[in-house]
Amino acid sequence: MLMKSLNPSILSLLLLTGCASFAPGRTAASADVPKPGAVAAVPAEKLPHVELTADLFYGVVASEIAAQRGASASSALTYYDLAQKTRDPRMAQRAAEFGLFSGQLALATDALSLWIEIDPDNIPAREQLLITQLRAGRLAQSKPLAEELLRRDPGQAPLIFVQLARLTAYQQDKAGAYQLVRSLAQGFPDLPEAHFAIIAVAAEVDDTAAVSSEFDQLARLAPKWDLPVVWQADRLRRQDLGAAIDFLGRELARRPDAGLELKMAYPRLLTAAKRFPEARQGFEALLKTHPDNPDLLYATGLLAFQLDDLPQARKRLEAALAAGHPESNFIRFSLGQLAEETQDINAAAGWYQQVTSGDRYLPAQSRLAFFDAQAGRLDAALQRLDGLGGNDKEQVDLALLASELARNARQYERSYLILTSALKRFPQAPELLYARALVSDLRLNVGDAERDLRAVIKQKPDDAEALNALGYTLANRTTRYAEAHVLLDRALKLDPQNPVILDSMGWVLFKEGRSDSALGFLQRAYKAMPDAEIAAHLGEVLLKLGRQQEARALLEQAAKTASGDHELLNDTMHRLLPQ
Repeated sequence: MLMKSLNPSILSLLLLTGCASFAPGRTAASADVPKPGAVAAVPAEKLPHVELTADLFYGVVASEIAAQRGASASSALTYYDLAQKTRDPRMAQRAAEFGLFSGQLALATDALSLWIEIDPDNIPAREQLLITQLRAGRLAQSKPLAEELLRRDPGQAPLIFVQLARLTAYQQDKAGAYQLVRSLAQGFPDLPEAHFAIIAVAAEVDDTAAVSSEFDQLARLAPKWDLPVVWQADRLRRQDLGAAIDFLGRELARRPDAGLELKMAYPRLLTAAKRFPEARQGFEALLKTHPDNPDLLYATGLLAFQLDDLPQARKRLEAALAAGHPESNFIRFSLGQLAEETQDINAAAGWYQQVTSGDRYLPAQSRLAFFDAQAGRLDAALQRLDGLGGNDKEQVDLALLASELARNARQYERSYLILTSALKRFPQAPELLYARALVSDLRLNVGDAERDLRAVIKQKPDDAEALNALGYTLANRTTRYAEAHVLLDRALKLDPQNPVILDSMGWVLFKEGRSDSALGFLQRAYKAMPDAEIAAHLGEVLLKLGRQQEARALLEQAAKTASGDHELLNDTMHRLLPQ
């Protein structure tokens, strides 16, 4: 059967069917791609009557299907070939869209040029060609086109200059881009967008005087236009946070009618710079005029928390939650942390139970399991953790937490079995091996502890923590003091100020009978970290050196400040101090 000539309206229907099923996404590679149907329709009388051949039919259908499956590059080539054969502007438009979407700027340029050749009066096609040429860094070709567009349709000047500002970073010839934009802007002395374009290119060539001068002009011409200020603040933030803060502060001072988002950007920058009191003051000032704004309530609540103003933090975060802030689960988790800070465990648990999804769900469940274990409900705690965690890291972290809860409950065998089960799934996980070694030490199984720690050190030879753990285990549980000393010396060289390693070195020296040498290490360790275990070691050395009164004062003070019942400290005091 012979194919009939295809009416333009039928071809439009065929193209639109494909367009409806695939619209190029707004990605970095396609940020300037017009959506299908966005360009003004060509009058039917200007469209060619195209014979619906098999090649044409299957070319259109195959291209749309290929695009749906991620092969936009081949779709662009096919449509460009069809556009050349049919001289149909819609084919050229579609070729340009897919060319831009797939990052084929050369092909997109050819398709747009063909589109304009077929439909010379199509202004949007010319605008898109200018954008594409600028993206490709083709300054020489873009200048006459930009001049023509500005001459033919001055009403499009704002859009053209904004695009020039956006695309200056693509130009290899920064000086040429600067010259081009300044030349084009001469005809628009009162157009804010033209001044913005000059700012963008001046910044690329480090002409700070021009940038400052143009911002002066913008403050006069467009004091309510926030885009250039946001652009420059973000640019400076990536280079020098302090400079961004200073710039934005100056601009806001002369822009009292700036939008709320721009005003909020200033305390956000202060927060990024960890200038928390100033940031809080800035957000609080905005909250006075926008008392129900969820973002301001959220920001002031978090900053109050950061600055230990817990009552105000709670008030503001609860208000942000009531105002419908989208970070509801994060707010509930933060309120749980707040309640923990004030020792209100019941309130904390209530908030954690309300965290139902998102990246705070697992931490919330972990805290609830901790509360269960603290209350003596270890089975409930472990049951709560069972089945949680979606990826390998979460699974490992949960196993570590479960083993820690069992270890804290002094159920060492159970803790060991939890870690052993996890190691069947993650046999090379150093965190699990390290944790199981600590539990083995508590089970007085030095062989198992040494095996796991040596496996960690084999994977990570410069892991000061593992070297220290093995050295301390050998010093504390065996008489292999020389071997322990070598391991601890390696650990100390890797991390010379670590109080835990200093304590271990002091302890092995004491075991070697070198109490005078041990004393200095233990004193340094205890000064850096007044821990009960370090106090027990230091007290024992002091007693060995005959400094009984000093040892007693140290141990008694450590007992008063120790959290909970510390077995080693109590044993040292009962064993060495006369009652």
